Amino acid sequence: MLVHEAFEFRFKKDVVLSRPCIYGVFGGRFGGFKPIKEKCVGCMRCVQEYPHIMTVKLSEPYKRLGDSYWTPDSIFTILYEASTGKIPVKGMGYKGSFGGEGFDDMWTDMSEIVRPTRDGVYGREYISTVVDIGRKPQSLEFGRDNVLGAVETVPVPIPIIFDLPLGSNEQVLRAASSAAAELKTFSVAPLGDSSGEPSTNNVPFISGKNDAEGRAEFLKKSRIIEYDPDKPGLRNKLREKTRSVVFAARLPLDDEVEEVALQLVREGVEALHVYADYHGMDYSRSPRHIARALKTLHGRLVKETVRDQVTIIASGGITLAEHVPKAVICGADLVAVDTSLLVALQAEFQGETRSRTDCKLNPRAIDPAWGSQRIVNLMASWHDQLVEILSAMGIRDVRRLRGDVGRSMLDSELREQAFEGMPWATV
Repeated sequence: MLVHEAFEFRFKKDVVLSRPCIYGVFGGRFGGFKPIKEKCVGCMRCVQEYPHIMTVKLSEPYKRLGDSYWTPDSIFTILYEASTGKIPVKGMGYKGSFGGEGFDDMWTDMSEIVRPTRDGVYGREYISTVVDIGRKPQSLEFGRDNVLGAVETVPVPIPIIFDLPLGSNEQVLRAASSAAAELKTFSVAPLGDSSGEPSTNNVPFISGKNDAEGRAEFLKKSRIIEYDPDKPGLRNKLREKTRSVVFAARLPLDDEVEEVALQLVREGVEALHVYADYHGMDYSRSPRHIARALKTLHGRLVKETVRDQVTIIASGGITLAEHVPKAVICGADLVAVDTSLLVALQAEFQGETRSRTDCKLNPRAIDPAWGSQRIVNLMASWHDQLVEILSAMGIRDVRRLRGDVGRSMLDSELREQAFEGMPWATV
């Protein structure tokens, strides 16, 4: 082929040694003989035009990325979103499976009916992603001069807050705090790890009565405070020290979470932050995925007619943009992202990242401004993908999606229905 091209193009070196690549993979001194691998995006044009001499393979270091939950593809997706702020789109089509475990078992309803909202992020109608954190009263009482029992909630422009894993260094904490301020959302961290100046966008987590000693300035600035409900009287003591609008009880998703949550709602708690492990499995005796645990909790609060009085924040296993609307469908009002932030900041995997007390995801020393911009980029990409999903459903407000299980289908349930009565079929 090279001999033929040499005569065809009259031994023009630049032409003979070059290969077609708009990304410059073959733009080095030796052209197609020494490709610049770092520039390859896997468009496969070279393979299609020269299948007898060109191949594109995944590198061995790429295959080793992640752990049993984080796949190389999901890590690459987060890194791309954090770098560009764009939705990752590949022109070759999706070649993977359409069912799996956890959130991959859930399909969202994309109606074939054309609606004005179907234009997505470029649509002609506004699609709201604002959610409210706080307690919503069931009725209003009108006094002579004002409305008694008015709603006191904290609005968030996107249904996402930050909840960095334990062990995150100061630079990472500063990056998350700065990004939260720019996005007008919130960043959760233990009060002892709060760094920098007090900010209304920082949410301190307080696990004991003495944790708040000497940090009054942080409490006074905070609009939301998370606390451990296992410590009796902690919430009342904190309320005496601060004017914060919302107190959020932090609860593990386990066998007792429904009863504990119901009791807290009746006591007047404004929000519940329920969490699973970082692989999305709850802490019950028979572990369930966070999607099923959220459905059960949401259904119980609906049955007891108290669901609208409390905000549910869910975290654990939410690692991709599509997990946000799926968690909302399962009953959460908003989500708290954790390990995804560290992945976006190029943290190093050193083992399984499941445990909340020993997460094997080692954060790098970074420039907080650089880290903040990457988190902002990541959230911009996730926001656009959320709007795209809402538009495909014809929903103009993400709050209407909460608990709307009719907007989803479970692959496992559909298989059971399709193969019901067939003893030879394996589901």
